Amino acid sequence: MTKHSFSDADLRSTLASWPHKCEDMAMLEGSTPFLERIRQTLLAVREHPESSPFVDLAALLRQWLLRNIRRSDAPWISVPRQALWPSSDFWRQQDFEVASLPNSIEICPNQPRLTWLNEQSDLFDDVFEVEEARTLSQIPADPFVRSKCGVTSYTGHGQREAIRALLHLPSDVTLIANLPTGSGKSLLAQLPALASSGGTLTLVIVPTVALAIDQGRRMAELLREQDFRWLERPLAYHSGLSSDERKMVFQGLREGEQRVLFTSPEAATGTLRRTLIDCARLGRVTHVVIDEAHLVVTWGSGFRPAFQLLPALISSLRAAHGGETPQPIRVVLASATLTAHTVTSLQAQFVPLGATVSIVSDIQLRPEPRYAVRYCHSSSEKTRLVLEAVKKAPRPYILYVTRPEEAEDWLLLLRQEGFKRVAAFTGETSPQDRQRLMSQWSVDQLDGMVATSAFGLGVDKNDVRCVIHATLPESLDRFYQEVGRGGRDGKASASVLIFAPEDIPQARDMAFPTLIGNKKGYERWVAMLDKPIRANSSHGGAWLDLNRLRPFLNTRGKGNRGWNLRALNLMAAAGLIEVTAFSARPPGVADEVDMEYDETQVSYAEVGFLCPQHRQLEFFATRMNEARQKMQDASAKAFRLMYQTATGEIEISDALTKLYALSLPNHWGPVTQRCGGCAFHWGPFRALAINSQSFVGRIDRFSPRGQSLLALANLPYESPHLVFITVHDLLHACATPRSILEVLVDVVRPHTVLLSLSAAEIYERGLQDRIAASRSDTFLDRFNPRVPSALYGGTDEVRFIIWTESTISSDVVAVLRAATSGLTVVFFHPSLADPYRPDRPWSDIVLHVDEETALRRIML
Repeated sequence: MTKHSFSDADLRSTLASWPHKCEDMAMLEGSTPFLERIRQTLLAVREHPESSPFVDLAALLRQWLLRNIRRSDAPWISVPRQALWPSSDFWRQQDFEVASLPNSIEICPNQPRLTWLNEQSDLFDDVFEVEEARTLSQIPADPFVRSKCGVTSYTGHGQREAIRALLHLPSDVTLIANLPTGSGKSLLAQLPALASSGGTLTLVIVPTVALAIDQGRRMAELLREQDFRWLERPLAYHSGLSSDERKMVFQGLREGEQRVLFTSPEAATGTLRRTLIDCARLGRVTHVVIDEAHLVVTWGSGFRPAFQLLPALISSLRAAHGGETPQPIRVVLASATLTAHTVTSLQAQFVPLGATVSIVSDIQLRPEPRYAVRYCHSSSEKTRLVLEAVKKAPRPYILYVTRPEEAEDWLLLLRQEGFKRVAAFTGETSPQDRQRLMSQWSVDQLDGMVATSAFGLGVDKNDVRCVIHATLPESLDRFYQEVGRGGRDGKASASVLIFAPEDIPQARDMAFPTLIGNKKGYERWVAMLDKPIRANSSHGGAWLDLNRLRPFLNTRGKGNRGWNLRALNLMAAAGLIEVTAFSARPPGVADEVDMEYDETQVSYAEVGFLCPQHRQLEFFATRMNEARQKMQDASAKAFRLMYQTATGEIEISDALTKLYALSLPNHWGPVTQRCGGCAFHWGPFRALAINSQSFVGRIDRFSPRGQSLLALANLPYESPHLVFITVHDLLHACATPRSILEVLVDVVRPHTVLLSLSAAEIYERGLQDRIAASRSDTFLDRFNPRVPSALYGGTDEVRFIIWTESTISSDVVAVLRAATSGLTVVFFHPSLADPYRPDRPWSDIVLHVDEETALRRIML
């Protein structure tokens, strides 16, 4: 055996000489995560022979051998023929070819076939063969990002444009980053802290404690890499911190030493709120990043009401400095699954009247999943087919259900079938068990997880190979998010949806949120408002008691509080009120620890009044009807698309395109449509590995840079925002230290440097070095000189254009003169031909300055 790792050869020799090399195996680790799974399973066989996980071992050996067949390795392997080990009949039952020898059993796996999927019976083949489904883009990272984060390339155009928007949008513009899973959204939270020299705070709000801890750990690694003198401190705030760690966080916030903080909505709007507002009052809060921002809409009206408090928190932070103009704090709302309804709702909540929003969309359907659906006529048929799918599925896998009791039933059934390396994770799993299960999942101690939708957020395991749904999800959005747990490493994954008649009404019932009617909602609102806990709160509204009863009721309790909370939530969606705080205790009594309040725990709510007509029943009803209808329409669409997909009425990528395409008054976000394989696209039509490219719009506005105009005040302007500079050796200017380009980048700090597509790569490498040397946040773009529209530019954009072409068209000149950019500086060779009279150089006609003169005037 090797000294440090458990290899393919070690596996064969261990099984062939069982149990003589078991002690050595215990000292090693698998050379791959999959071999580590097998090693752990063999150790369990040795340590607990009376309850050995042979069903799990059979599934793992099948997957390992099928991978070996592709690599032309021997497809047969010897397993022990001993007491406590299975007989030949067991291996045949597990769908292996078997050859019995005197001292061993030789086994070879058959290709798993799910015959009830008909043409898709070979659904798992691509997964077992580890087919590449996605190739990552290699887009060079901008020099500023490279120097601050150590990132050499962007994952795609979406990440690049989102990062550029983060750096260059006006600071009061809210950024909505709609980026695909695995595209590196975390960089949006990391970059501001890494670029800061101290004294500023980036607040990052994430939905789960596990996610906060994981991102805080990664952020600490980046800060250590950037500066070995960085002093260790907690970067994630949660109730699991010790009292000393909590004190360190508060001290860091007060003294300006906490550059970044990852936390939950409950903590940010609760225990941390007052300190955060104090930080904002001192001008230290520069960025607020909300990860998985779609949950503000989907969870904020349900069991995590603190999500609904985030808009009010940001309003308070912006207003904390006390001036008439809100403090410029960049707000980033990031998600991978935003529908038109969700984007519209986020804009309504987070973008005040008169403010602006910028949306960066890179909507790509994932090519990794191979989709299959089977409708069963009875629950017993569904149970049989799900068990067969689990038996043959590649590992690791997730089995999704809807209700916690379903998960427990399936877990019991799987264990009765001999599966040992499986567990259940639901919304009712205790925090301690969640941490334990997440740890076991991450270190490959579990091959399967039976789960509800609670198992998803913060679960970033990239080698999940199969996702099985043993129910009909209530929305296509939920289904796609759960399918997205598989194949995150870009390799093929399998999605199997198996449902029965009873699943359909359950999904329909869950699809539509429980919304209160107008009459009852109004009665509850007036009952709470007429007897407030505190009439004038700190936000100019009132603290309300959610225990108040509407007329003719006399029973207080969880149900009554829940309906009062639903009334407030719908009123907030209707724009009648703003919910600014929740509490389980009367106002003024602080909680010692942060809680994730659900609708049954919240007893008090602070509200602000947005409409003076909130007590007028007719106006109240009109607004509530509009809000209710929007929610119901969005829910109906998501359920209808799920049902049509499950019943084969619509192809999966068409359905997802209908769900996620954005056609809004202020944004158009097309969907890059892909399907890795489904009932409509099977056989030779299955997708091969593709490059993840899609259309991503460029940002159209930039933060003003008045100093840039002052730096070039002594140069001749051909038009109010246009300067021409002739350069005899453009390559020298791009590639040589302290050239005119490096000097101007350093002095002017342009947003953009644009280089012609036809320019040799040496120009680009040189410009990257020049920008890096100036330590500017300037980014470099290529443009097509034959497409004049590529040079329109954005509002207030300061840009340099390196014109390396031998000619320039009159259309390009017209675009340059008409562009609304803040400043455009064009560098060209003196011999460039006049676009109107090619027989003479343009430099004889256009108002310009040569590079030497430009340098002298700039240095004055």
